[in-house]
Amino acid sequence: MTNSVKIDDKNIASIDMVIKSDVAKEVYDRTLKAYGANVNIAGFRKGKAPNAIVEKYVGADRIKAEVVDRLFPSEFQKIVDENKLNVAFRPVIEKMTYENGSDIELKVSVELKPEVNLGQYKDVEVEYKEFKNPQDALDKELEHTRERFSTLNKVDRPSGDKDTVVFDFEGFVGDEKIEHGEGKNYTLNLANSNFIPGFAEKLIGHSAGEEFDIDVTFPDEYHEEKLRGANAVFKIKLHEVKERILPDLNDELAKKAGKDNLELLKEDIKNYLDNLEKNENDRLKSEAIFDTVVNTTKIDIQDTMLDREYQAIMQDARAQAQYANQDFDKLVEKDGKDVVENRFRDEARKRIINSLIVEKIANEAQIKVEQKDIMNHINQLSAMYGVAPAQLFEQLRQNPNSFAAISQQITANKVNEFLLENNKFIAK
Repeated sequence: MTNSVKIDDKNIASIDMVIKSDVAKEVYDRTLKAYGANVNIAGFRKGKAPNAIVEKYVGADRIKAEVVDRLFPSEFQKIVDENKLNVAFRPVIEKMTYENGSDIELKVSVELKPEVNLGQYKDVEVEYKEFKNPQDALDKELEHTRERFSTLNKVDRPSGDKDTVVFDFEGFVGDEKIEHGEGKNYTLNLANSNFIPGFAEKLIGHSAGEEFDIDVTFPDEYHEEKLRGANAVFKIKLHEVKERILPDLNDELAKKAGKDNLELLKEDIKNYLDNLEKNENDRLKSEAIFDTVVNTTKIDIQDTMLDREYQAIMQDARAQAQYANQDFDKLVEKDGKDVVENRFRDEARKRIINSLIVEKIANEAQIKVEQKDIMNHINQLSAMYGVAPAQLFEQLRQNPNSFAAISQQITANKVNEFLLENNKFIAK
């Protein structure tokens, strides 16, 4: 009997697989010997019991299971390589015939990735919406630098809309005190408030030492359900009003920002803005060419693959909601179950299509991920998270899927670079 592969119209490969008797016997004997060296059997010194006794003590079925566990991955991979199978999910052993000393005969099913009929992805003229920095971008960045090194000085006057105030507050809905709705010596920039709408505006025009109430309404989409749309009263005690003083735009300010003079500061900001513009246009070009490839590519995704990705997205969303102390089921109920399901299924389809296209282009363009690429990526991650590369590598090594994820990311980045280099982009 030899290996055979049949693929049905749902991209399921049915494989009749044979592991030769001599290979199986060698691993069986080695496994039996390893058990014999380690088990304690009454009446025998450790490691001295006959094989027949060890086999009976351990159980032949248990040894056979270990033999299959050890041999199956490599033998299965040989069939995958020989038949150029693009596996989508882990294989399942449907049936096994195995007598020690004979061939191991397996019936295996495995889901394959669908065929990808790529559209043109090289030498394409693609229009993209060009990004340009606003004409006043340099002036705004210089103003941000002034704000970064500004000082706050107390003033003896009513607060204005650009001032900063220090105050105590205590909130109520009716007679009930709002949980976590109070603070002492809280500092608030009235020009950039993160409080609920209308709160900061009602602190304008008051002076230090004043005590007063303000009426506000919580937004309908507020994260705490019981406060959504609620009318509330906040008792305020204003301690200080502070005015922001901006430094002059000169060499002294440039030195505070780490540059020798104002001209070098301006040059540094211009370089930053140029890189920002380039990176944004590269992103827009990438989206444009990838959308073009997606729209001209044909992929018939099987339902099982789509369902699996949908469930993964659903689990991620549930975990994120839990991390944010939100009730996922209530969030779904608010948006509508059908709406959420359709949104997640669309996202699942998009992820699968993008992944398959990246993989196909990488294969056709012979884009490879090398060891140095992985190490460079790890070095970048270590710098980002402030962890030593060796320590991060060890953490990643403990998760079998981490290097596969890194490899996929690197492949996607390389494919993106390939698309940018091999197509013509026309700004509109």
